[in-house]
Amino acid sequence: MNVPEDCKHKDSFTKREEKEGYECEVILRGGTIVEHDGCVTNGGCDLIAYDNNRFFLIEIKGGKISSERAKEIVEQIENCESYYNIFVGHRRKIRLFLWYKKDKKERKRIDNFAREKLKRNKIRIEVCQGSFDLTNYD
Repeated sequence: MNVPEDCKHKDSFTKREEKEGYECEVILRGGTIVEHDGCVTNGGCDLIAYDNNRFFLIEIKGGKISSERAKEIVEQIENCESYYNIFVGHRRKIRLFLWYKKDKKERKRIDNFAREKLKRNKIRIEVCQGSFDLTNYD
């Protein structure tokens, strides 16, 4: 995989978004996490993560998720999928949207049309409250 070494991270990486005010540490013990958007290229998904069996395409966002933002998420993940498609190989591909929430009481939401758009595109939705561990995620 032709990825600059400074874009690769072992075991964990923290994605910070100053504008939206969130921070999400993605953990994959025994795996590699690649900071794609802003390091490998400008565009596409935020991160990819892989180990011997799985290949994750990850987009992280906070705040309210509208249908338009869901469309962006789908496009960003598809962009990464095209970029890394030859490297997936035997690994099981998992499309993942990590939705940052500061705490369970935060009132931001994913609207129904956005949720349906992500599900139709086989993108799993998970909440990240500071960190998200992919190590045992299937």
